[in-house]
Amino acid sequence: MSLIKHLKQLYGRSLKIQNVAGLASHPVSVQRVLFKLQTQHLQVMSSEMSIRNFHNSSFCFQEALLKKRDRMTEIDLKADAADLFKTAVKSVCPKVMIENVLQYNRATSTLKVQDKTYTVNKNIFVVGFGEAVLGMAKVVEDILSDHLVTGIISIPKGLKEEIFNIENNRDMFLSPTSKIQVFEGAATVSSVEMDQRSYNAAIDIQNLVSNLSPNDILIVVLSEGGSTLCPSPYPPITLLDLFELTRLLARNGATVREINTVRKNIEILKGGGLALLARPAKVVSLILSSVIGDAVDLIASGPTCPTQRTPHHCMEILMRLGILDKTPEGIRKFLEKEIKQLNMIQAQAGLKSTQKKVQEHQLEGVQNVIVGNNLIACEAAASRATELGYLPVILTTEMTGEARKVGSLYAKLAKFVMFCFDRKASWEPNSELSIMELELVSLGIKKKWINYIANTVDKAHNMNRDICIIAGGDTVVHVRGSGQGGKCMESVLAAAIALQEEFRVKKLNVAECRMCYLSCDSDGHDGVTKMAGAVVDLEFLDKVEASGLSMREYLENNDSFRFFEKVNQGNNFIQTNLTGTNIMNVMIMLVEKPREVKYQYKD
Repeated sequence: MSLIKHLKQLYGRSLKIQNVAGLASHPVSVQRVLFKLQTQHLQVMSSEMSIRNFHNSSFCFQEALLKKRDRMTEIDLKADAADLFKTAVKSVCPKVMIENVLQYNRATSTLKVQDKTYTVNKNIFVVGFGEAVLGMAKVVEDILSDHLVTGIISIPKGLKEEIFNIENNRDMFLSPTSKIQVFEGAATVSSVEMDQRSYNAAIDIQNLVSNLSPNDILIVVLSEGGSTLCPSPYPPITLLDLFELTRLLARNGATVREINTVRKNIEILKGGGLALLARPAKVVSLILSSVIGDAVDLIASGPTCPTQRTPHHCMEILMRLGILDKTPEGIRKFLEKEIKQLNMIQAQAGLKSTQKKVQEHQLEGVQNVIVGNNLIACEAAASRATELGYLPVILTTEMTGEARKVGSLYAKLAKFVMFCFDRKASWEPNSELSIMELELVSLGIKKKWINYIANTVDKAHNMNRDICIIAGGDTVVHVRGSGQGGKCMESVLAAAIALQEEFRVKKLNVAECRMCYLSCDSDGHDGVTKMAGAVVDLEFLDKVEASGLSMREYLENNDSFRFFEKVNQGNNFIQTNLTGTNIMNVMIMLVEKPREVKYQYKD
């Protein structure tokens, strides 16, 4: 029965109300009954249905959302933020990702991968390298064990032991009788510590894929750290030469794209080299993306993405960074030789058409599939936030820049959200809010993002919800000190400093809301630490004051880990251990709406 019919039963058929809007001319008692009936009606229909605004000269009802959780009780924002991060990571665990992509039909002995179908008959080979490939290879073997011949994967040193000791991660562990051989090397793949063990893995992978037949199917699993875990320098370049050059590039400001550009020109398996060696076998590459834009040619330096050699570009990079004279002689001579050969080819007619035909031919029989990325993780976190009673906003999955600047930006964004929560229903101009918008734009927040956040906050206030802002991406740290930490913890420490400035030093002209900011690395280890990241709120500032420590001194020494270790007994760390996956970083900010009701009923 409709709400209007309920009212007519109570007040008689003479009550002239055709719709909800017609309520404005009727007594307050009727208005109260309508509100009560609406609430009961919505509770029956759904605990997540909303009531639209009703206005007249004597009252204005809040647009209320009936949520599963009582928002009048104080919630633990930091615990919720950690919950959202762990949900995001779980959504890109190997089992979920691979099973979504590999569709095996035992009855027909066929394997469907997106729009392609393969015939399987004891002709499956598996190779892989990266932080997440242990679990990825495990799922592939579980699905295709009847047809798996052999395989080789290269993973970080100590990963097997750590994953095995985590009960929830044991489904990522290969069985003792597995046909896939595991190499453990490169203790810290976030740096450049390629070693002999990872080099041996690369040699064995080369030998395996070089002997495949046209009927064979090579499944390649790739993730973050693949470049370091599978070094394959062209002779006469040595492993030490490769190590020294990669370290030079990293310490002199080379971007990920620049480092991978050089790697693709001086290593056998990079830049499509693995796919070329595997010909004439079919290649299915399952890729966990850990780069902005899911660029297949950059992940693990694109071993299954054939690209043209660009030795000229490599020399330009080395010269621009001022490290050409420091580059190992073997690499310089190799690039010079490549340039001479390329110049001879360029002198021939029809170069462009020839290159195009070569690249098209190289791509035949190769299928590259992104099985997981930052967007999937952020969407999972947003879905979980809705379940917890928040109104989520995915700001971006391409957050870049210096970690400490991103942290400061989030602190200012928290202040902006509080101003938006305090904004009057009349939308009167607010000069301070306008100034904050301009400041956020100058710091890199797009104007469309700001408008979206402002509109969402207003909606959240009307719906009695708190705000959750989620972002993904990959920040950087310029190491100036001798401390210990990671880019996520550095971002959180910088956020705490900015919160101190914005909320304690400066005067806040609106009601202060409870909030928290979390930044974590999805692989579970931020930098070389054993923590995924950290989380701070405004109460943390009181803990810092009680400790007597200088946040800025620790930040300038790149010592965020030791700072969080000393303050609040380390309770602001987020610990997950190694997760067996990697989709860059996840940043979450929660801001609780003001406790006072925005629109109040008046007699």
